[in-house]
Amino acid sequence: MSRMPLADVRWLSAFQPRRSDPDLRPLPLGMLGLIVIGALLLMLPGMTAPGRTLAWLDAFFVATSAVCVTGLSTVNPGETFSPLGLGVVIALVQLGGLGIVTASLALVMLSGERLSLAHEGAVAATLGRLQRARPGELFGYSCAVVAVSELAGAVVLFVRLCEVNPTADPGELAWVAVFHAVSAFCNAGFSTFPEGLVRWRDDPWLLGAVDLLVFAGGIGLMALVSLRYFHFWRRDPRQRGQLALQTKLALAVSLLLVLAGLGATLLFEWNRAFAAEPWSQKISLAAFHSFMRTAGFTATDLAEMHPATLLFSLGLMFIGGSPGSMAGGIKTVTFAILFCTARAALLRQENVQIFGRRLDPRISAIALMIMLLALAGTTAGIAALMITEIGQPASATSHHWLGLAFEAVSAFGTVGFSTGVTPLLTPGGKIVIMILMFVGRVGPLMLAVYLVRPVKPWRVRFPEEDVALG
Repeated sequence: MSRMPLADVRWLSAFQPRRSDPDLRPLPLGMLGLIVIGALLLMLPGMTAPGRTLAWLDAFFVATSAVCVTGLSTVNPGETFSPLGLGVVIALVQLGGLGIVTASLALVMLSGERLSLAHEGAVAATLGRLQRARPGELFGYSCAVVAVSELAGAVVLFVRLCEVNPTADPGELAWVAVFHAVSAFCNAGFSTFPEGLVRWRDDPWLLGAVDLLVFAGGIGLMALVSLRYFHFWRRDPRQRGQLALQTKLALAVSLLLVLAGLGATLLFEWNRAFAAEPWSQKISLAAFHSFMRTAGFTATDLAEMHPATLLFSLGLMFIGGSPGSMAGGIKTVTFAILFCTARAALLRQENVQIFGRRLDPRISAIALMIMLLALAGTTAGIAALMITEIGQPASATSHHWLGLAFEAVSAFGTVGFSTGVTPLLTPGGKIVIMILMFVGRVGPLMLAVYLVRPVKPWRVRFPEEDVALG
């Protein structure tokens, strides 16, 4: 038997995955399987309200939106689904919202295997490095944070709902509180009300509770879990501990984006969408809209908002939440790294420095790659919508092309904001939005894990040469 030439062996081995590389296939395949199961469940009898029907494409759209924690829907969930159907939707939201972080750790622990270096790199790409945190311990803290946050939010919402609706059925109020607490923490944007959270627009306590849940779910499990190691009440810095750089960036950028969204919304909507409201109500509604840049709950009709507000919100949706969070987008830390890299180049600094720490140049390159691919994906989605919806009702809304662009970015950022375009989409447009939601949910995570692997060493170093820029 003749042996294969050595050159052919090397050529074939180049196409075989390394054993040390993390297997990224379980994440998209698992989410696709969950979407299919969810769609089939939604098609079962008893899932829709009496007199309502659900087309198979709409069932897959809602299932995709729920698993990708987006909130966009081609049908009105509060009117279309029965309580059992809404239970399936919120279960899909909860399972999809946990994401790659807890899923990867759970698979490793269930298999009884120790984390390999590749798996540690995969976890670090989404969670960051937590000192003294074991995989099992980290998984336990993550699940505990999710459970405690959602339970606390549900209790607050239930107590407030009982105060404003003393004659209502407590069981029904408890169901509403739990549904919205889970949906808010998972940054999904689904509601049991046909009009969304418009009925809560005059209650700043209810809106404030939803704001906090969305913010907690959007800053990432890494930021929440790392607080376990930060004893801020201790005077001794050695016993107090230190927050990880990623936690500092996630908190700082998230707060800055909320303040920026609040200011922009007040500026453009003071005498427009909020013209008839008192000044305190204007601030409450503007803050709610700013917090919802990752969730998609609405207390104001977005179709009535100024185009400048939508354009500014489009940028906030594109940035999204933080790594390892329930939210989508390119992530706040990616945006911070890009900003600091540009600042270092402008100031002609040799290194990129943030909060007294120096970044590896590879991190800046990875952040740039994530942003460029995200821009390419959203641009392709906008172009596809303009092709499928040209001459159709979705393109004839008050915001025209801006409404389609807003829809595409909202889907990619898994936000759920819509100017009323979603129910008017053609079958082709629905498929485009479904693809954007799925890619926006798993794409940045898989890309970050893929690019964080060790670089391949150069066997040949070519001569260096400069090129002109600008």
